[in-house]
Amino acid sequence: MEIRIDRDKCVSGGVCAMFAPQVFDQDDEGMGVVDNAAPAAELAAAVRSVVWRCPGHAITVHDQEQAGGA
Repeated sequence: MEIRIDRDKCVSGGVCAMFAPQVFDQDDEGMGVVDNAAPAAELAAAVRSVVWRCPGHAITVHDQEQAGGA
């Protein structure tokens, strides 16, 4: 899972840090930051819920595919 916050879209609402504090935080300016770039699998639902709760639509989540294989 790759989590990104577009700082140009962030409105400093704090929703990310409120609903998934194990993954997100806010910097000194109140902007959302990803504090845990590799969250445990059990946090995936919380992270995804923050994506649609974000008032600035600043958060995106991309599932990383496993490389390799036969």
